[in-house]
Amino acid sequence: QAGHNPSPLTGFGVVTFASLIPVNFVLLLTLFLPEQIPHKGASNPSGGNSTSAEMDIVPGGEGDAGAWAQQTPYMETISGVRALVPLVAFMFLLLRVVLKDSKAVLVNVDLGQGRSVMSGIALPLLAAQVGIIVFNVGLTQGLAKLGEIVGGVMPSAFAPLPQVPGSPLWGRSAGIAIAVVFAFVLGFGATLAEPALATLAHTVDKLSKGAISKRQVVLSVALGVGAGTALGLLKVIMQIPLLPMIIPGYFLAAVLSVPSTEVLVNVAWDSAGVTTGPVTVPLVISIGLGLGKGLAAADGFGILSLASVCPIVSVLAIGLVMQRRGDPTGKVYGDGDRLLGPSEDYTHESDEELQGDLRPQRKHQRSSDSDL
Repeated sequence: QAGHNPSPLTGFGVVTFASLIPVNFVLLLTLFLPEQIPHKGASNPSGGNSTSAEMDIVPGGEGDAGAWAQQTPYMETISGVRALVPLVAFMFLLLRVVLKDSKAVLVNVDLGQGRSVMSGIALPLLAAQVGIIVFNVGLTQGLAKLGEIVGGVMPSAFAPLPQVPGSPLWGRSAGIAIAVVFAFVLGFGATLAEPALATLAHTVDKLSKGAISKRQVVLSVALGVGAGTALGLLKVIMQIPLLPMIIPGYFLAAVLSVPSTEVLVNVAWDSAGVTTGPVTVPLVISIGLGLGKGLAAADGFGILSLASVCPIVSVLAIGLVMQRRGDPTGKVYGDGDRLLGPSEDYTHESDEELQGDLRPQRKHQRSSDSDL
């Protein structure tokens, strides 16, 4: 049924390509890299056991010129400006030069409790810039470090660690089970706090007119991310290669996509993009690196990739189950005809709701033009 539906929900899917295609480019990059990549702690050819990555920068010495840019809060400020300013500049260039729109950009700022005010775009963008910088500081100095600490001591539940007296705290089997449950809860909770998921679920809820509720999207994605994080933890503990775990996951997702509706396919595959959000990424990666360091494993990567494929499977599976059960309302993840209907059904409700913020701007512009 995929590919044959006029619903505006079929406009999803862009995030899928934006997530999968970079993987191909990074894999192509490996063709130009040396077979053995030095890493922290590896021996160098001269017989020492330190690499350039481990060398401390001596104040005033060679390489100290850009040392300030790697310190808080300068590092977070620079990264925040790099993330927002070029993007905003590109969009203004597109608006003014390509689309030939010379009108002032006004937005309807929601103040809560049904109140709103028209404002120029500069003030909200300034708030976004400040928020990104503060958020970056919180991630690097708080969430990421906490995740690495937790990941570093997590092996004490099932393996002896010198820095944890009395470890292992539990037997190996019980300790691994506790760690896996912890990883599931961590992935589940981090996903609930992910802004990208809230945006996705809110948009789906409005476009489907409540047929696919925000709660259903959030819970199904969070369950998938939690399961993927738990599987990634097992990968690091058991030293399992990534390919035997990731390939069956994507194969299962592809198989489940065949009988699914176009809406379900688009929403499910785009849901994998929430694992690249600002909350999940630093937390999951830091825990993986801390766990790998605590176990003296080769690496702690791979958890995020499993946490990306599992939401696709969970959303498709839950959607197909509800679809097969025959929901009494005929709406929830239903067939294309009842849930989606003709595209004109959406233009009077869902599209107007999503474009509500633009109406005051257009009204203001029309009144300004009439005054002229």
